[in-house]
Amino acid sequence: MVTLKDLAKELNVSVSTVSKALSDSHEISEKTKEKTLELAKKRNYIPNNTAVNLRRKSTRTIGVIIPNIFNHFYTKILSGIESEAKKNNYKTIVSISNETLLSEKEGLDFFSNGSVDGVLLAPSDETEKLNEVEHFFELKRKGIPFVLFDRYIDNLNVDKVIVNDLESSRNVIQYFLDDGRQNILVVSLLKNLKIGDLRKQGALLDDTIDLLEHDEEIGFEIELREKIENKKIDAIFALDELSGIIALNLIRQKQIDIPKEVAIISFSQGILSKYSYPKLSIVNQYAKEIGAKSVELLLERLKDNDKPVETKMIKTSLEFNQTTL
Repeated sequence: MVTLKDLAKELNVSVSTVSKALSDSHEISEKTKEKTLELAKKRNYIPNNTAVNLRRKSTRTIGVIIPNIFNHFYTKILSGIESEAKKNNYKTIVSISNETLLSEKEGLDFFSNGSVDGVLLAPSDETEKLNEVEHFFELKRKGIPFVLFDRYIDNLNVDKVIVNDLESSRNVIQYFLDDGRQNILVVSLLKNLKIGDLRKQGALLDDTIDLLEHDEEIGFEIELREKIENKKIDAIFALDELSGIIALNLIRQKQIDIPKEVAIISFSQGILSKYSYPKLSIVNQYAKEIGAKSVELLLERLKDNDKPVETKMIKTSLEFNQTTL
């Protein structure tokens, strides 16, 4: 590989002059810059980014940990992160926890070695289920800036980007009540997650509203089938997209008229609801905006580590499609 020293020798100048010329320093003449850039291109010179980062004390890189690559919601958040990072001349490195505590810890260990300036992450399902959060406090003790998005941890005072889960759920239930629905079922596959608790809290406005929550799909589907067969239901509110799609399919299998007999609304920012039949009415969570705001918060923290901790709230919207009247 061609080095700065090689270029300097060929140009008969100092290594410092070559380095400054390649960095477009005002200390170097335009003629010297032009000659240096021309030679660097001719010799296929590749900068040593590690050395550059050490000098700058910055990697211009953001570490991102997402819990599930198969959930289109997180791929859309990632798209928002990538777009905003690129706009600010940052790169991203992505780690996937696959909803496991171990993979999440391994990702944070890697990012803690100086390879990134800060971290964006959504805690894994297992992390919340076991309430094992010491690795987040350790990250904070190390002075590594990080922002939580979508999911968050109680008693962890860090920047975060969330949606108005509780208010959104109340709005959906109120819509059903105003529509004359009297037998509302709330369904959820978010049993272990804080966001699931908030959505549930907002949805259970009174004792007449029924709830089915589970932490795995097969058991959920079995119990939901039994409820549909044995209990009168005229509205279903799904706290996550997957439970909404499962409910939609089971209602269709029973040849129940949607939305006349049973209306369905689901939290969603994924691809399943977009192509469902009939097309699901949804609570739009604006995933790309969550990603973009997360980058904004992290960059603000990198500029001023002493600023007050912030929570950015993304407002959802109710989008009516074919599963509501």
